[in-house]
This record gives sequence, C-alpha cells and structure tokens, in this order.
Amino acid sequence: MPQIDVDGESLGYDRAGRGAPLVLIHSLGTAAWLWREQIRRWSTRFDVIAVDARGHGRSSRNGGFTVRAVASDLAAVIAALGLGPARVVAISMGGPIAAHLVDLAPELVKRLVIADSFATQGEAGAARAATIAATIRGGSLEAFGRAYAADTLVEDAEPALFETLAASIAGMTAEAYIEAAQSVFTADVVELMKAIRVPTRVVVGSRDQRTPPHLSEAIAALIPGADFRAIDGARHLANLDRPEGFHAAIDPFLFA
Repeated sequence: MPQIDVDGESLGYDRAGRGAPLVLIHSLGTAAWLWREQIRRWSTRFDVIAVDARGHGRSSRNGGFTVRAVASDLAAVIAALGLGPARVVAISMGGPIAAHLVDLAPELVKRLVIADSFATQGEAGAARAATIAATIRGGSLEAFGRAYAADTLVEDAEPALFETLAASIAGMTAEAYIEAAQSVFTADVVELMKAIRVPTRVVVGSRDQRTPPHLSEAIAALIPGADFRAIDGARHLANLDRPEGFHAAIDPFLFA
C-alpha cells in the first residue's frame, strides 16, 4: 500500500488509472476504501487518488486533526505527486475540507463535487459532536461504529458493506474519532464557499438524514454558479447506497 510523507504525517492512499487527476475526499470514520467502486469506474478516464485523512485508515495522526490541517495535507499530496490542477470529489466531512483546500491552494482545484455535506451546522453541530464524544466514552467505538452503520446505510445495503463501515470506525482510536468529529461538526465554511470560483456540482441523497438535503441546497446557493442534484433513495453515503444514481449525477460533470 503506498504511503506519502507530508506535513509531518505519513498518509496512506490508493491510486489507479491514467489521465487527468481526480482526487477523492472521504467521510468521517471511513478512508480511501469508501471510493472502491468509484475508483474502479473513474480510473478508466482519470488518474484517481484517494487519500486516508490523518487518523483514518493507514494514516498517522501526529499533529492532531483539524479540517484545515487535512486540507493542507491534501494540497501537499497533490503538489508532491504533481497532480494539480485536479478534479475533486468530496463527501460528508469532505465538503468543509474541500472548501479549505480551495482556500489554501485554489490553483490545485479544477472542478469540484460536494456530496452529502454542509457549510455550517451551527449549534446543532456542536451538540452533535458532544453527543458523539459522550456516547463513545460511555461505551466503545466498536458499538458506536455498528450503530452508526445501521443508522447510516440504506435498509437494503449488503451485510458486507455494513461490516466494512462498522469496522472502519472501530479501527480508529476513540480519541482520533472524537477529535475529528469536534472539528468537522463545528466547521463553518460559509465564507470560504462564497469565495469558490471553480465549477461546482452539489449532490445529496434524497433520504440523507445526517446532512439533510436543505444543507446541500444551501451549499449550492453559496457557491457562485454551482448546481444541485438529488440522488433518489440514497441516504448519507450516497455513493455506497445508490452508486448508479451517484454516477448519473456526477459523471457528466466530471467528464466535461
């Protein structure tokens, strides 16, 4: 498995294909594995890179987790691998990370897709982070991961997918997950999103209960020229729930 050292961290990543660069940013508690189907599909057209965020998957967490630090890591990876400007697809926590990435290094981003995400959750985000911390500290990350997977995936999700998602969260340390949740759910990137000037498409599962569609509609309203697509029947991780709908919503935009 390839690793790259940037910003004092050792980051694991998956890479496949040839062509224009395409960078994928995963959700809280997952890692590059989240994009397996998309890597398989998009590597026929692009040089696809999916990086494990610090504290996730194969990546270290020497300097702690903040949304902006992860964005800095990604900018360093893109530059080190000579990939910019890249198309970027970001899901869930990837939305705020992508906003910081564009702010830090706008020259590295060519087109942007933000899926199942938010610009701000306000007081609700802080309350959610506090609840997550209390739940994990009062139980176990394994139990939290299984409950999260059961409440996040669609009802007809394959059992193997449920196990993979639950195990991905359980594979983190409790401290890493709690720290990441605090930074992610209290993130406010409203002003950063207003400043984005690259072509952007915003997509969301029509049944997303974690970052409901109105939060994605708000993102589309913030970013000049952005458009919006809902993915019928998908919940929070639309690329896992309804991959055909996810690809139908995104592929024409990516391939442009």
